[in-house]
Parts: sequence; C-alpha cells; structure tokens
Amino acid sequence: MIVSEEAFGLIEKKIGDLAALVQTLKSEKESLTTQLAAKSAEAQELARKIAELNQEKTDVKGRVDKLLSRLETIEI
Repeated sequence: MIVSEEAFGLIEKKIGDLAALVQTLKSEKESLTTQLAAKSAEAQELARKIAELNQEKTDVKGRVDKLLSRLETIEI
C-alpha cells in the first residue's frame, strides 16, 4: 500500500500543528508555574502580616484592659 502525497502532507501538517500546540502548552505551563510561585509568596506574606496584626491587636487589648482596671480603682 502506497501512501499518497496528499495524505502524507496531511499527516505532516497534523504533526506540525501538534508540535506547535505542545510548545504553546509548555510555555503556558511555565508562565502559570511562575504566577503560582508569586501568588504563593504573596499569600505567605499576607499570612505573616495577619499574624503580626493579630498580635498587635492582642497587645493593644491588654493595654486597654490595664488602663480600664486602673480607672476603676480611682474614686471620684
């Protein structure tokens, strides 16, 4: 069985299209991996800031409670 030139050309085109698609997908994957790493770092930084703010809130609450306690002991 002899493959016609037209059929062979069609196979070559499909393989070329497939190779181009693979390259596009690899490029997209690389881009998404980079974006994911950046977002992961951003999420870690935000989590650190939240922990820092929660600690600050706790500290401020403690100071306010102490001030209120001192005010309660003062007789007017």
